Amino acid sequence: METKMISFATPARVWEEALPVGNGRLGAMIFGVSDREKLQLNEDSIWSGGYRDRNNPAAREALPFVRSLIRQGRIRAAEDLCIEAFTGIPPEQRVYQTAGELSIDFSTEGFFGHEGSGTRDGTLMEGVHNYQRILDLSRALHIVSFEWEGTVFTRECFASAPAGVIVLHCTVSIPGMLSFRVHLSRGIYAACVRSIGNDTIELLHTEGIPFCVAMKTFTKGGKTRVTGGFLTVEGADEAVLLIDARTGFRETDYEAVCLANLNRQFAVPWEQLLEEHIEDYQRFFNRLEFSLDVEGEKFTERYFNFCRYLLISASRPGTLPANLQGIWNKHIDPPWGSAYTININTQMNYWGAYTCNLAETEEPLFDLLERAYLHGKRTAEIMYGCRGFAAHHNMDLWGDTAPRDCWLPGSYGLLGLAWLVLHLWEHYEYTLDKAFIKRYFYLLHDTCLFFVDFLEEEESDNQFLIVNPSVSPENSYCFPMDSTQDKEACSLCTGCAMDNQILRRLFCVTIRAAELISIENENIAAFRSILSRLAEPRLDHDGCIAEWNEYFEEVEPGHRHLSHLWALFPGDSITLDETPALTVAARKSLEKRLANGGGGTGWSLAWTICLFAQLHNGEQALSYLNRLFNTSTLPNLFNIGPPFQIDGNFGAMAGLVLMLVQSRLRFQPDGKPFVIIDILPALPESWADGFLKGVRLRGSLSADIVWQNRRLASLILENKGRDIQANVRYTDMEQKFFLTKNCFLKVL
Repeated sequence: METKMISFATPARVWEEALPVGNGRLGAMIFGVSDREKLQLNEDSIWSGGYRDRNNPAAREALPFVRSLIRQGRIRAAEDLCIEAFTGIPPEQRVYQTAGELSIDFSTEGFFGHEGSGTRDGTLMEGVHNYQRILDLSRALHIVSFEWEGTVFTRECFASAPAGVIVLHCTVSIPGMLSFRVHLSRGIYAACVRSIGNDTIELLHTEGIPFCVAMKTFTKGGKTRVTGGFLTVEGADEAVLLIDARTGFRETDYEAVCLANLNRQFAVPWEQLLEEHIEDYQRFFNRLEFSLDVEGEKFTERYFNFCRYLLISASRPGTLPANLQGIWNKHIDPPWGSAYTININTQMNYWGAYTCNLAETEEPLFDLLERAYLHGKRTAEIMYGCRGFAAHHNMDLWGDTAPRDCWLPGSYGLLGLAWLVLHLWEHYEYTLDKAFIKRYFYLLHDTCLFFVDFLEEEESDNQFLIVNPSVSPENSYCFPMDSTQDKEACSLCTGCAMDNQILRRLFCVTIRAAELISIENENIAAFRSILSRLAEPRLDHDGCIAEWNEYFEEVEPGHRHLSHLWALFPGDSITLDETPALTVAARKSLEKRLANGGGGTGWSLAWTICLFAQLHNGEQALSYLNRLFNTSTLPNLFNIGPPFQIDGNFGAMAGLVLMLVQSRLRFQPDGKPFVIIDILPALPESWADGFLKGVRLRGSLSADIVWQNRRLASLILENKGRDIQANVRYTDMEQKFFLTKNCFLKVL
């Protein structure tokens, strides 16, 4: 049970020590201060404004000139023109924002002691004993308890998905000892804060996406009064605070909807709200069990459980996808907009969704793609004169597809969307759901269609088609200046490795999807032709996978992005058994990057863990997992980029599973799918005993895996979908099984 608890003996001093609760739509960071509690609040659709068509029409005319300049080696001139003609108008997308704060003051006269006796820095107030601050991961319940002058004070908080509210339950061991004052605030960014009746206060914001945050209180015993924007409780035995927030993104009359929901939940007993919340949450959390029966590894279990908790709490059907910070953001203008960065970060948020048996959490990502579709068609047409669906390296809640910012190493990259729509195919691989592919096929199809029009022949070898202009995400290379031997850092290029790797995967799976749902037309024929002209990974003179289309000296040999290794992971076209020579090159590339200081951010460390797991190197995977724990994990277990980014949490969660089991979906000549399963492929020496039960595998399978003394002790497979062949591999052994629908198979 201890690995399903996060506990502290002191309150949070800063936001990075507070603990999160969330129901996908609503979130709160709870500080746990005894006498001046604070809940920093979020609602997933509180962003800085509405949709804007920022597509730059100058791009279409400038595109051939940019391409020509790159081919001539005039990279700086091409980049200057790109900034002028391709940058969005205006450059900025919308950003995710905090809803504000709920402050609960227990420190004024008649409450705890006398005026001015309270604390403001997160330390314990004088006279407080037996303090505990706990996040119960098994129940998604935050608990603060302590004793003061013989009275035990307890505060329980959770974010209920069924009720659509955050609930704070306050009790005291001695009747009449509960008194506090509540206030909602958002600094200068709130239109008004006011009271409604004698039990409700609300905060309204009317600019951008308008919203209402409201809190309603029920008490047993004592007196309640409201004055202005403050609500005061004196001498109560118990209190329940209900908090909701609604926005104009989802509801026209957002204030009425917010208040109506509070009134509806106000009639539900506290115990019932808690019971329904726990039942709903455990439907997700209890699907999977992980244990390491190894001394000193309890932190690993706790961290893994915390990451699953975060995904369940940040992304639910009907909500927005998890952004750079999940849903927990304290800023009005957060780092990188706390947006959807689709050159890896948004994708990484969902790397473990299927393996951890949380497929539903990815549904908001598919909703975002659908919302972005019409915008992306306009971007393709207006900026590039192409058919299909296009986006750049960032999106906001509206699915804005125009370039964000004017940052050459990132803003103008066009492969983020191609990467993102591959999550649709991943859903099929895990579920074998043809109806799903039929529903979303247009997104795969139109992403391919854009590149049919956009790709151009490679100048040195016109049998190949390449992306021009291209960028290897956030990286730069040294390029000779026009008239000197000096070199300058450049980013624009033609056909970087990641572009080719993603495009090969995109066209391959789209063609396969068309076959599955019996679609054949001239576009599918064009896709087959394109696929035959996309380059395989190339090697540099040192035997490493080339990141760019030709050899360049790197500006940062230890760069945080590992884009040229995309085909190893999250792609699966570089594998130990199918492409041994490329696997050697990939391993060498990874070691070279790390030897020069790579893996410097939390999410980069998480990617490194996944890559070593794919290489079946458990010791190195564990080494970088421990490094992530030691250098990139905040006191509250959030990942730090720096600053806080949640993708490292989710990437590490995925990597940990990959160390224990991996699966690949392949197709036989007759088109029937089969799955290759590797059991304990990267088990570290120190993880001698443990189990992983309920893990999902491709082919609509799940597995229970138990190992003892570093040897597989038990393996049970369950088929939750259509009949399928499974090739199960462990060490140097392989067995083939045919699993019918709904069958259990005890392999060992």
